[in-house]
Amino acid sequence: MPLRTFAEQAASGMSSNTFDIESANIREGDSRMGLDEDGVREVREIMRRERVGFDQARLIRQNRILAENGIDPSGMPLDSKAVTRL
Repeated sequence: MPLRTFAEQAASGMSSNTFDIESANIREGDSRMGLDEDGVREVREIMRRERVGFDQARLIRQNRILAENGIDPSGMPLDSKAVTRL
């Protein structure tokens, strides 16, 4: 079942002290629909499969996205030809 609003997402555990959609979005009256549905679905699946909490699942997802784009978890490019200093 898709979680489309910030309130639905917060109620299902998609909020934490470090990613607080309750105070930053719900109470502030954010008019946007909510978090990206595909991202929420992916984070929920990581939480279930890896048996981790919300913040750890977000980190796992972010690191996967970085790796898919040739970037290590620190933000440095993995391409040996990339210029990282001048």
